Amino acid sequence: MEHSFRADPALADLLAALDRSAAAVAAAGLTAADLLDDLPVIRERVTRATYGDAFMDALHQEYEALRTAGLLVVPADEEAS
Repeated sequence: MEHSFRADPALADLLAALDRSAAAVAAAGLTAADLLDDLPVIRERVTRATYGDAFMDALHQEYEALRTAGLLVVPADEEAS
């Protein structure tokens, strides 16, 4: 029992969906880097749609105030933004 494998029927569906997704990305001529480059914009759109512009604007203002006051450690790759 220690080395047994239990196949989940949903796993086949998931793997098929992943294959279709990979094929669609390849057919569109996109790379993993292209997708990763788009994540910040996508994240911003999703959070604004979920939480609203007023909340996100207030959150950004709070973030900038903490960063400006030196109370927030900002990764080097985010300092320019």
